[in-house]
Amino acid sequence: MKRILFFLIAVLFVSNLSAEIIKKPIITLNVAKKMAESCLNLAKEDNKKINIAIYESPGSLKYYASMDGTYPASEEISRLKGKTTAGLPYSTDELRDMAFSGDNPNQGLLTLPTVVLLKGGVPIILKDGTHVGGVGVSGASGGFDKKCAEEAVKIAKNIMVE
Repeated sequence: MKRILFFLIAVLFVSNLSAEIIKKPIITLNVAKKMAESCLNLAKEDNKKINIAIYESPGSLKYYASMDGTYPASEEISRLKGKTTAGLPYSTDELRDMAFSGDNPNQGLLTLPTVVLLKGGVPIILKDGTHVGGVGVSGASGGFDKKCAEEAVKIAKNIMVE
């Protein structure tokens, strides 16, 4: 009798749940490859040597490419920039501005060990506002790194439509 009563209560409880499964687009390997190629081509045209890291949100490495002759430190910096923007929907330079602006800087950002505040990290936010990952580029100037990451994100936005 106790088993039947427990079963009936469980059925009633489960049937009253109306949980909605949230579906989010993912960055496929094909999309990540095209993103990286656009950035690498831009770097070749400008005679730069860069590393690019593409992360899915909230922080799984999806694709990584390193041009010949890049600095070893810029490899890790590109990964950190990408992971930062995969976890937070802001570019790394926006985060820098948040951390150091005004009379009350957001010191909390400075205490996070893997958050990078250098230009070159750009979140992948689709046209509908969905944050699906981040791109980190390192190896050239901060301005070029950011430009290259933005080019890669543009590719993702054009391919990954609702």
